[in-house]
Amino acid sequence: MDLTRFLPRFAALARDRIARAMAVASAGDASGAPKVTGDMHSLAGEAGMLGLEAVLQAAIAAESAARRFAAEGGEALALGRALRELEAAVTAATQGVP
Repeated sequence: MDLTRFLPRFAALARDRIARAMAVASAGDASGAPKVTGDMHSLAGEAGMLGLEAVLQAAIAAESAARRFAAEGGEALALGRALRELEAAVTAATQGVP
């Protein structure tokens, strides 16, 4: 089955989730971390189904960073770093996708 037809929707959703997560990290608001954790978990699953290994690994790392941020309330910089790495992985995997 050709899964490339799902890439445009995946790319749009990934960009939206990352943008929302970046806003949470930038604000340093740990109350938003559970939603970020869920979004990163979903993104990892979708990336896995599409065979986007680099995105999958980066999303898992971002999910872990969001969990730490939620638990400790002070790891916003680590979450931001993980999200930037995820953003780069998504960009590379979806290059040329609208």
